[in-house]
Amino acid sequence: MRRDAYLAIIAPCAPHQADPAGAASLADRAAAEAGFEPLFESERLTVLAAPGCRHRSWGTSGIAIGTILSPRTGEDAFATPPSHDGHLVAGCWGDYVAFLHDATKAVTTVVRSPSGGVPALRTTVDGVTLVSSDPELLLALARRRPEINWHFVEHHLAFPHLRPGATGLTGIDELFAGDATSFGTEGVQRLAVWTPWHFASAERQLTDPVQARLAVRHSVELAVAGLVRGHPSVLLELSGGLDSSVLAAALAAAGAPAAAINLVTPGSEGDERAYARATAERTGLALAEQAIASDVDLSAPVPMRTARPGIPAILRPADALLAGVACERGIDAFVSGTGGDCVFCSPASAAPAADALRAFGFGRRFLRAVRDITEIHDTNLWTAGAMAWRQAHRPPIHRFWPGNDAFLARERLPDEPDPHPWLDEPTGALPGRRSHIRAVIAAFAHLDGYARHAAAPSLFPLLSQPVMEACFRVPTWLWIAGGRDRAIARQAFRDALPARVLDRRSKGGMDAYCIRNFEANRARLEPFLLEGHLARAGLLDRPTVEAFLRRPVGPRDQRFYRLLPVIDAEAWVRGWLEPEPAADRR
Repeated sequence: MRRDAYLAIIAPCAPHQADPAGAASLADRAAAEAGFEPLFESERLTVLAAPGCRHRSWGTSGIAIGTILSPRTGEDAFATPPSHDGHLVAGCWGDYVAFLHDATKAVTTVVRSPSGGVPALRTTVDGVTLVSSDPELLLALARRRPEINWHFVEHHLAFPHLRPGATGLTGIDELFAGDATSFGTEGVQRLAVWTPWHFASAERQLTDPVQARLAVRHSVELAVAGLVRGHPSVLLELSGGLDSSVLAAALAAAGAPAAAINLVTPGSEGDERAYARATAERTGLALAEQAIASDVDLSAPVPMRTARPGIPAILRPADALLAGVACERGIDAFVSGTGGDCVFCSPASAAPAADALRAFGFGRRFLRAVRDITEIHDTNLWTAGAMAWRQAHRPPIHRFWPGNDAFLARERLPDEPDPHPWLDEPTGALPGRRSHIRAVIAAFAHLDGYARHAAAPSLFPLLSQPVMEACFRVPTWLWIAGGRDRAIARQAFRDALPARVLDRRSKGGMDAYCIRNFEANRARLEPFLLEGHLARAGLLDRPTVEAFLRRPVGPRDQRFYRLLPVIDAEAWVRGWLEPEPAADRR
């Protein structure tokens, strides 16, 4: 169970629905069965949490689970209760879920921070709303057996990396990051109090490169210093790439009690030690190097039960290794560069040049952006220019999200993705900014489901509110200046990191590691998938899956990457419907 595990019990406001005894009974059971301690109690709202859970109490006005920090200093903020939910999000940042209670209006509002660092899963029991970080606790309190939400599974596989409000468990959904959800006499009302599009507006753009670099660096250093405050020992996952190296520089600047670890997969392509060593030497962080186990059983039971499929099985050895290191060395938190490629705007197309064309017309700035795209993607001016022109003049695609039907029964897949508030873009949205924001949305699908969080939580500074706000204010064409992706971040930390890390164009890979493990698993995967729950539910294209599993993967055949999420989804379903005893899982 996570250290920040909590439970909020929100009783209905309508007199005919009210059942104080029912809400009190749920609180008593949570205290007895989960060992939670009461932190806040009122007529309509009760909040309990695991012992030692970080929180901020505002007397009778509410409570926040997690950390609430100042946007100026990174220190604790909001010693007094916020006047309203929007005031909270605008006046602070952090990883939190806040419960604001207005007794005079009989309204309880749940605010989830834009970073999404603390989960907020919701269900109802006899009219009582339960909000928690733990799906198993919600099911236990509701006295419900787990039931798979097959629409979610279809959506999860059809639209990779898009996390809607639904979860894979029937009757449990999740409150969106950056939302305020109110429970009162007028029912349940949802309001998006934070959206990336506010910071992407034309009037808020930092068009001066120097100003942009200063803003990005300040935001990263603020986020790192604020998030690690109060943690006596943190461990940076230092890959040797730009994003984790930027965090190393920020940890050094903060004087944080930090060390770094570099994980090495078998084979030369997964060996980034030279770059990690260069960063560690420059920043003064002590560096440990650990080899990841070469064998992975892709059909093994999931290590923990989550509301959605969590960490890919191919990464479980690294997850287990880090959990062991945390227990052995007394690590209090992990620091991860997850999301850096996305928030620092590493473009997958010519969209930044399309933004320059829309902003400046056909001129020197557009041509410069096209030239930058050619260097990043190793193409020619005509190809990059034509692509940018098409993207600049293409009608808005508000509901578009890249779909996938590989190995799946197409007739079972949804035609369009479920809603997500950050996909609601304003009129005139630039195509590059659209791609930028959607990449960050995709990064949020990879923050949960790590078994190591039972040992220590992960901190994701590059997806924190200050960093996102700063990066969305930087025009996309500045992020590709000089023909380098993430150009603003590279220049912002030019004086703090070695040139060989800042200027590298290569990136470590795991293809050989993944192919080797896939080949070792092919025989066991055939019955695992073709006789599994997804196949019985009619979600698989069985002939295609069977044919693919019966021949070796070619060195350039990347289709097995499309099958890995199917394997992970099958293991996740089995984890709920065929669970091992809790003692074996934990």
